[in-house]
Amino acid sequence: MRDTSAHDNPSATRTFVDDAPGNPFRTSHLPWNLEFDPAVAPTTTRVDLGEPWVVGCRVGRMSGRRRAPEIRNTQGEYAAVLMVHRGTEILTQQGRTTEVRAGTAALWDGVRPVECFSAATLVKSTMFIPRASLAGIPELESVFVRTIENSATLRLLTGWLDVSMRQTALDRDAAHTAGRMAVDLLHSALARTRGDVSDSREVLLLQIKDFLDRNLGDPDLTLDMVARANAVSVRYLHMLFQGTGETAREFLRRRRLERAQRLLLGSGPELPVAEVAIRSGFDSPSSFSRAYRTRFGVAPREARRQSTAA
Repeated sequence: MRDTSAHDNPSATRTFVDDAPGNPFRTSHLPWNLEFDPAVAPTTTRVDLGEPWVVGCRVGRMSGRRRAPEIRNTQGEYAAVLMVHRGTEILTQQGRTTEVRAGTAALWDGVRPVECFSAATLVKSTMFIPRASLAGIPELESVFVRTIENSATLRLLTGWLDVSMRQTALDRDAAHTAGRMAVDLLHSALARTRGDVSDSREVLLLQIKDFLDRNLGDPDLTLDMVARANAVSVRYLHMLFQGTGETAREFLRRRRLERAQRLLLGSGPELPVAEVAIRSGFDSPSSFSRAYRTRFGVAPREARRQSTAA
């Protein structure tokens, strides 16, 4: 962390640039050029949830810029959802400015310049998501730097992340599940902001997705069983998934393959491919191999061989 404050003026604002080893903002956030109130030491806590990660942060007066040098130093393409718990943060990007107050949120794009400002103590959480995870959102550009107002779905998201951050021993699979749920909740909050659906419908959809995630390993699971377990008709089940970019059946297949990918290539004990198929809810190793090849372009054994060689 490089301190560029004037040494002869103790009240001067310190500038911390994300270019030094050991900087907590470098390891927890994307690269930023930040200025903090020297009277309030910033604190951060990071928790990885599979691909996304969430950072809890407390800072005093603060301003920051993320421009071409910081964007070039970023590994991968991300978006971030800012959720303010206390105070107010102002975001500016692409000529658009929004004021994120306590209880509200906003999404900003990690591949474009962005600025932030807070005039007083700020307590917030930021979830960083691979930009590809938002590909199914219609007119994605229109939701960046727009206030996501307080709603049941947003409260579910902030509450879910708060619970996730309090867990000290999440295993790999549990962390991935928590991350997927968080991204689904974000999709729902953004859908409500666009006026696409009501809170009650989005909460029901999340309930059904959670039921599917908890029953991925059951090869006999049918959509009729899913509908009955969640007190809806099969027709309404299909309607709930409209606008999400995939059908209920496609969602179930994708989740099963994501679980299989983790079991196949993860750091835990090496499982036989047939066992991976069973634990992921496929009725046979051959059907699993066909589905895996279709999704990932290689057979499961070849994927494992390539991963081991790498």
